[in-house]
Amino acid sequence: MKQKSRFEGFEKDLTDFLWELRFNNYKQWFDENRSRYQRVLKEPMDALAEELVAQMKERYQEEFLVSVSRINRDVRFSKDKSLYRDHKWLVLKRGQGLWKDKPVLFFEVGPDYYMVGLGIYERLPAYMKAFRKKVEVNPAGFLRLAERTKAHPFTVRGEDYKKKMGDWTDPTLGWWMQKKEISFIEECGIDERLYSRALLEWCLEAFGALLPMCKWMEDIVVE
Repeated sequence: MKQKSRFEGFEKDLTDFLWELRFNNYKQWFDENRSRYQRVLKEPMDALAEELVAQMKERYQEEFLVSVSRINRDVRFSKDKSLYRDHKWLVLKRGQGLWKDKPVLFFEVGPDYYMVGLGIYERLPAYMKAFRKKVEVNPAGFLRLAERTKAHPFTVRGEDYKKKMGDWTDPTLGWWMQKKEISFIEECGIDERLYSRALLEWCLEAFGALLPMCKWMEDIVVE
């Protein structure tokens, strides 16, 4: 049985690798750098994913499944024919099924950033309709939860509907109800934390702060 690796941070060659991949996005270059990819990105990301799942269970008594993105892109139906992604992510989700149709906790790293957050990425019109219905049941409760979540601090990202989605006397509530999608994200520029075990602790603290909102979003029923 293969021994699990302990996450000790990414290697400092990671960002150079990702920048080089962005500008050398073809098979020959990647094949020549495949072992480098394994060492600086795939193996540390897999180790981080394993430890996050274990630590979420130990620290918060919450069980998640984890998925890690592939570096290869599916270009069959895309105008962008780049063969490889210049970033990589992992997602923590509950239950079986595709991660894209439910709220997920995630970590992502690119050539000049890394981020942690919570989001929903598929079935958005139906999901956001159900989201608004749930908010209407207890708007004050949702606003308190949203403010506690943003205090981590996270920024809220997501486009707005152009059409007004209701007549809300509270402008803060109206701001939330206009969203076509919602994600809570903390993004950082490349710094020393990325290269140490402190990154694991940073992710765990952020995921802990996101758990109440994650559970609230998980309970939304999409018809």
